[in-house]
Amino acid sequence: MKKLEGRIAEEMKKILYDGDTIVEIDGKEYYLSLIEKPTTTVTEDIEKSPELKQKLLQAKENIVNGKTYSTQNVVEMIDQGEL
Repeated sequence: MKKLEGRIAEEMKKILYDGDTIVEIDGKEYYLSLIEKPTTTVTEDIEKSPELKQKLLQAKENIVNGKTYSTQNVVEMIDQGEL
């Protein structure tokens, strides 16, 4: 990633804010897009929800102990009312 500053950065902002996503430089076309960073991380979400944290820890323990289910197993359990 290259960080743009100064006049070049301001011009790029104008292009993006105007809704132009394709620019031509030296006869070549380039596509520009905004990449937004997430406002939270998975770790933050887990720490905010003790229930989610417990479910993830249980899932990890199940995997370590070889207690896993295929999609077909889960569908059958749902059909039988077990889940």
